[in-house]
Amino acid sequence: MNRNPVLPALILLLLAAALYMLPDGSLYAWRLYVRGAVARLHRPPDPRPDASEDVTTTARDLVMLLHQKEAQLSDLRRRLRELGVTDEKVDRQRIVAARVIRLGPDNTLDTFTIDVGTRDGVEAGQAVVVGAAVVGVVVKSEADASLCLSLSSPGCYISARLGEVGGSTERPRLLCAVRGVGAGRVAGVIFSTATAAKEGWVAMTSGLEGSIPEGLLLGTLVGQLVEGDEGGTLEGELRPAADLASLDFVSVLVRRD
Repeated sequence: MNRNPVLPALILLLLAAALYMLPDGSLYAWRLYVRGAVARLHRPPDPRPDASEDVTTTARDLVMLLHQKEAQLSDLRRRLRELGVTDEKVDRQRIVAARVIRLGPDNTLDTFTIDVGTRDGVEAGQAVVVGAAVVGVVVKSEADASLCLSLSSPGCYISARLGEVGGSTERPRLLCAVRGVGAGRVAGVIFSTATAAKEGWVAMTSGLEGSIPEGLLLGTLVGQLVEGDEGGTLEGELRPAADLASLDFVSVLVRRD
């Protein structure tokens, strides 16, 4: 079969002309591109997991963490309800932030002075708290400062109710009082010798004073009950719910108008 050699020669000539007219470095770039394409075709599979799987795993972990936090928050709210601390009781009070600027004579824990006063609505008889725990009571208020009795001061006497932690909220709580003993110590006074109260029970404000709302934490009974100084009463040491030895920033609960 007779083939015309002119056509192949013409094709080679056109290819040579095209390569000649390419910009400098283009031939090298095309060679790298071809080599890379061949390498990608023969590349082994990536052992790392797919990114979409990482995103799915992270989302699943976040959902589980959210459920755990919701369960913890629900348990905390339940425990607060059992202790008598509810949102409704707190909403009736206005919180005035304050700082302790002076301790009592000889830096004792019996009294302390805070940097808020009548200009802020602070008056005698109002509770001084750290969180939901009572640390003292305002006894004298001036324009920009107030003198407070610490919960451990011998002059501090607060009506309270004593209850078992985790007990039924429908079960009546025992009416008692919390009084300061001095030197950072607090006692719970029970007005009856026939009582089931024992170590571990929690004392909360009763709200009978009017200026101090119900349901604030006072402390926990520790040790055994003994005969009180007043006839027909029992007394037990009360561990304050807040650390009275390290007061710095506190709040005053002022009743809303």
